[in-house]
Amino acid sequence: MYHDGGADRPVLLNPGPAGTSERVQNALLRGDLCHREPEFDELLQRLRAALPRALEFPETYESILVTGSGTAAMEMAVTGSVRSGREIVVLSNGVYGERLLAIARAHGITAHEVAPEGDQLERWTTPIDPARVDRALAAHPQADAVVCVHHETTTGLINPVREIGEVVAQHGALFVVDAISSTGNEELNLADAGIDILCGTANKGLHGLPGISFLLCGPAGLDRIAEVPARGFYNHAATHLAGQRRGEVPFTPAVQVCYALGEALAEYTERGGRRTRVALYRDRAALVRAGFARLDLKILVDPPHRANSVSTLRLPERVTYPRLHDELAKRGYIIYAGQGGLAAGHFRICTFGEIPWHRLEALESALGDALHAARD
Repeated sequence: MYHDGGADRPVLLNPGPAGTSERVQNALLRGDLCHREPEFDELLQRLRAALPRALEFPETYESILVTGSGTAAMEMAVTGSVRSGREIVVLSNGVYGERLLAIARAHGITAHEVAPEGDQLERWTTPIDPARVDRALAAHPQADAVVCVHHETTTGLINPVREIGEVVAQHGALFVVDAISSTGNEELNLADAGIDILCGTANKGLHGLPGISFLLCGPAGLDRIAEVPARGFYNHAATHLAGQRRGEVPFTPAVQVCYALGEALAEYTERGGRRTRVALYRDRAALVRAGFARLDLKILVDPPHRANSVSTLRLPERVTYPRLHDELAKRGYIIYAGQGGLAAGHFRICTFGEIPWHRLEALESALGDALHAARD
């Protein structure tokens, strides 16, 4: 099993940006390059071919790269998947499902939300029920697409996208999945989930740098993108796809970040690909969660639905997030707050990116010390 090394620099235990290797960082120093030169086209085409191959998608899938955060890919996917006069079903059990819903409505797309019942805490800790998706599609025959978050980073919850994909296919709708926090590092091989358009990012599980996101589109997704009219200017998927097929990009890209993504994908492959990366993330989760248990810290999401990379933890009594954050930062670890209604009583520890194994082994002691200091 490969376990990443590295210097004793601050360890990012936030959900992104994630830590990167020296090799990926050094790619930024490769020099300036005009994106209209053939050298950039060669880089672009290598990346477009490498992404589906690294993620084990069939050759029928095609990549579209865009300079922007994962939200740029989300917006491109939502606006590019629904034809004029048609509707979308959005599956929502966290902040990022809610963001997909907001994107659809911001562009004037009629959107129907499917969410678990209960208060916010119940909704955000309950996976989407495929039966409810089935009922929603039966009730809304004008729905052109269903969009779902695979790993809802709000809480570290995994949704059953393979089962949902089976339901979506039965209704003949397009299946769009936000896999930004699960691309390449979660148990499910997303190539087996019936996804027509997948949203991903260079950072997080792929260990590249933030600033480049992408879509992976199957045949039905590519056909739909070609059919849907433009709902915006920069994030029009068909514009990016047509240009990239010609060896061009419509707008100035983050060239150096593309260099870094190339190195990250090379490392991903050299280290054993998806299977090895998933095993590494599974080992990390087991290590840090055993420490949480010994410290009597409660993980919000039940074990069957937990992601390999994000743990949302309840703050102990007399401990506030700002104080805990600062105490852990003194000890070389950067953590992240809860979101929405979870912000006051929860915090998140994430294990994305390049993290020296010995620093994860030392986390339990540092966290215990920080909790003690935060109570004083």
